[in-house]
Amino acid sequence: MTADERLLVLMTLAAPTGAELAEARALAPDRDRFAALAELNATVPLVHRNLERAGLPVPAAFAARTEEVRAANEARLRVARELFARFADRGIPVVILKGVLFAETIYRDPHYKRMNDVDILVRRGDRDAVYAVYDEMRFWCAAQLMGGSAKKQEKHSHHAPPFFSRDLTCMVGTHWGLITPLSPYTFDYDGIWSRVADVDFYGHPAKSMSPEDNLHHLCVHLPYYKTGLRELADIYNLVRHAPIDWEVFEREVRKAGTENLVYHALSLANALVPCADLSRIEPRVSRWYRRDAARKTADVGRLLRSRCTHLSVIEKHFADFRATKSWGSFLRMWGNMLWPPSADVAKMSSTGRATLAARLAAPGRIRRVFYRDVGRLFFWIIMAKCAWDVVKSTFTRGAESDPSAFAAGLGVTVADLRRLKEALE
Repeated sequence: MTADERLLVLMTLAAPTGAELAEARALAPDRDRFAALAELNATVPLVHRNLERAGLPVPAAFAARTEEVRAANEARLRVARELFARFADRGIPVVILKGVLFAETIYRDPHYKRMNDVDILVRRGDRDAVYAVYDEMRFWCAAQLMGGSAKKQEKHSHHAPPFFSRDLTCMVGTHWGLITPLSPYTFDYDGIWSRVADVDFYGHPAKSMSPEDNLHHLCVHLPYYKTGLRELADIYNLVRHAPIDWEVFEREVRKAGTENLVYHALSLANALVPCADLSRIEPRVSRWYRRDAARKTADVGRLLRSRCTHLSVIEKHFADFRATKSWGSFLRMWGNMLWPPSADVAKMSSTGRATLAARLAAPGRIRRVFYRDVGRLFFWIIMAKCAWDVVKSTFTRGAESDPSAFAAGLGVTVADLRRLKEALE
């Protein structure tokens, strides 16, 4: 690693040791490259905090970004505190997932990174009670934009559509599973719930999964190409913070059949901060995943510059298409799958260059991610239905939702809704 790369990794540690802080102080990074790399990895607030802790100069541009994240996270937390108070009043057990949990338990800083939402895990039998709390707080559901309801996804998904507070400051992801039932992976949810622990969320009781289940979830949930320090730091900081029972972890990975995903995630984290022995998992990992992990970790400098959010662009066009059934959104969705921007092609290839070979490989790489998430067969069923819907919409006119009227009913504008969507990765 170069000095600026090493300093950035050290400054993403939740609790750097005295020796690590001393190493950071001894480095002489290129300040401009360091600042740009922190921005690319979407980890400015945490790095800002640790630079101050180490007594090192903070790039001037960090202040505005840190304050922006702090203000957004604090607004979200104000709503979340009331939400968890209501869950507690009704005796609904709620597990806090990922960033919001780690902010309290690992980083001790609610503003350590930008968070899209508050993710929770609930029991299937408690879904209606959870929806009732959202109704009481006048949350609205993203499904309403398309004239649907939260319950429509219950048969084929592991989560409800996002729910938003009226002022758009808080989005809640409501999960009863950790991965879509359309995937080939199988989680033991009874086992997960048997291992949950009690946590305090600003004076309100909540729950967390065990360290082993949290690590398993992080590995499976890691986006395949959005692999910056914002995502990977949670993995190595969780391992550094919590005693992991590796036998329990490996048992659950074997039961779920998630060796490929776990090997991929931990290989990338290990390349930056060694945190896991993969020798017992590796024999059950496919040759393709072993080779791809080796390709991604061959050059740490490229790994630190490979964070790619292009798949979220495709997902947004898919969401637009579901709402509008328009040729424009349909073509934008397919265009981004077949011909991604050169910068994203270079990141996905881990070469730093958008070569002809990388461009030809990009559509297959994108499809492979969606195959992983929903399965190959169901992916093509979804695509076939999209094609049918767009053709049908050309010759028929159904009742379409009016986003202007919907936004007015919330007391916001269509532009507000658009900004909310664009802010999500």
